[in-house]
Parts: sequence; C-alpha cells; structure tokens
Amino acid sequence: MVTAMRAARLHEIGGTLQIDEIDDPVPADGEVVVDIAYASVNPLDIWITRGAPGVAATNLPWNPGTEASGHLDGRAVLVRGAGLGVMRHGLYRERAAVPQAAVHELPEGLDLAQAAGLPVVGVTAWHALHTCAQVTPDDRVLVIGASGGVGSIAVQLAAAAGATVWGQTGNAANVAAIAEDGAAEVLVTDADGLTDAASAYAPTVVLDPLGGDFPDQAIAAMADRGRLVVYGASADPSVTINWRQMYRKAINILGYSGLIGTPEGEAQVFDELFAAMQAGKLRVRLAGVLPLSQAAEAHAMILERRAGGKLVLDCSA
Repeated sequence: MVTAMRAARLHEIGGTLQIDEIDDPVPADGEVVVDIAYASVNPLDIWITRGAPGVAATNLPWNPGTEASGHLDGRAVLVRGAGLGVMRHGLYRERAAVPQAAVHELPEGLDLAQAAGLPVVGVTAWHALHTCAQVTPDDRVLVIGASGGVGSIAVQLAAAAGATVWGQTGNAANVAAIAEDGAAEVLVTDADGLTDAASAYAPTVVLDPLGGDFPDQAIAAMADRGRLVVYGASADPSVTINWRQMYRKAINILGYSGLIGTPEGEAQVFDELFAAMQAGKLRVRLAGVLPLSQAAEAHAMILERRAGGKLVLDCSA
C-alpha cells in the first residue's frame, strides 16, 4: 500500500513553494529512508528555485533542501551532500530516500533543530577562518555581516581561537546578539562608513560575504599583510577595488566555496563542530523554526533580509 507525505515543492522556476501530498519514497540500491525532523533553509535553496545552475528547471515540481536532521532506524542523523537539493530532489519533506553516503551520525542528545542549521554555515565559517585565514590568537578579526548565519558562527569560532573579534552589522538591533556571540566591539555601519569605523582597529583578517563596496572599504581599513576572505556576494557580485592600495598593503584575497569541498573533509569538520556544540561552546542563532507549511514564507524572509539568523523548517509540523 502506497502512503502519502507532505513536501514543499516548486512548480515553476521563480514561483512560490507550495505544500503537496506525494507518495512515500522508495529507496533504490544504496539508499536509505530518513524521517526528516528539521530542514535547514539556505540562500542556495532559493537561488536554485530562481534559476541558478542545477537540475530544478528540468525536474519540476522541484523539492528544495540541501541539509536536514532526522532519524534513521531510531538514530539521530544529519543528511547532506550527494547532490541533494542541487542535482536531485531535496529535503523539504517529511521523509526522503537518500544515498547512504549522505548520512552522518549525530552525537547523542544534540538538539536536532540546531544540528540542521549548522552544516553550511558552520563549515563555511570554519574553513574561512582556519583553512583560508589560518587565524591565530594574535589576529584581529572583523566579521562583515556578523548577524547572518555564517557571521554568527564565525564570531564564535574566531573568539574560541583566541583572536580579538569585531562584528559589523547595518542594523543596531543586532548589536546585542553579536556581542553575545563573542564580539568585543560591534560596528553599526554600511559599506560607506566601514573604513572610518574600522581603521583604528586595523583588522588583520576580514571575512566578507557581501561584496559590493565592502571589500574595498575593508582593505582601506586593514593592517598590512592582512587576509581578506571572501565567501559570498549577497550585497552585489560587482566589486571595484583600489588595486594600488591592495598591493601596497600586500593584502591577500582568499576565496572559499563549499561547492568544491570533499565529503571526507566535510565529515571531519562536522565532527569538530558538533563536538563544540555538544560541549556548549557553539550554538546556531535560530531566527525561527517554521512549520513545513511555511516554507514559502521562509524563502521570502531570507530574500527580504528579515531573518536575522538561521531559519529551519519543522518537517513534522
């Protein structure tokens, strides 16, 4: 007997997610069925529904979702990778048949909503700081967009590494949360005011997920031989940099992309991040836990910059 479940699906590129009843998944060889507890909502999910490279356009109705937490045979697991939500249907659903290789066991007792929200932001922040910037306790780190999902984790990880951390936000309402994450100072400024606000600090490391005018303004404020790590372009992918200023300061510009990571490398970082979370040293600032039925609203909140943190979908609600 075929049973049904709910899934958030896109019926046309650029359209709005709707909740459909679909058949329960039937696993193929090498797959297992996971009961999804919480699905993380990421900007990548949205860009794919709006036509970014992937297979959504030729696989409508499309089910987004690149990462989730849930249960497999009673065990708590993380589901991520193997093209889920990018090259094959994703995880905004009650149950999903996924490749065994995409399943990562979670420590016992870990909060599943937190676990669902950690992988993309956690891995990005970890690599930006440790692989790219190779941050040390001697560094002065400025996190641009410190109220965002990656920014919040980056502030916590940089502080845990012993560095002095400052955060930037364009909204004064975010100051308390950024300070709680471990920022010694919070700059409330847009790109135009960043150089003046940060020059006295002379950061040795700047993390930038925004692009636009931010990189040039950051370079003007940075210490000589500083490292600028870029992992996004949420404000504007078009960037103009004063090339003379950059090379005279010997600034290193480093890029990070999760699209070229390896599953083995990610698994090692997951273990470190989840251990820190289990020990109470790391948390995901959840802006909201929305029911699966509000998946479209979750996408709208991110597009309109109303989230103020990480969003996850409760796939049982």
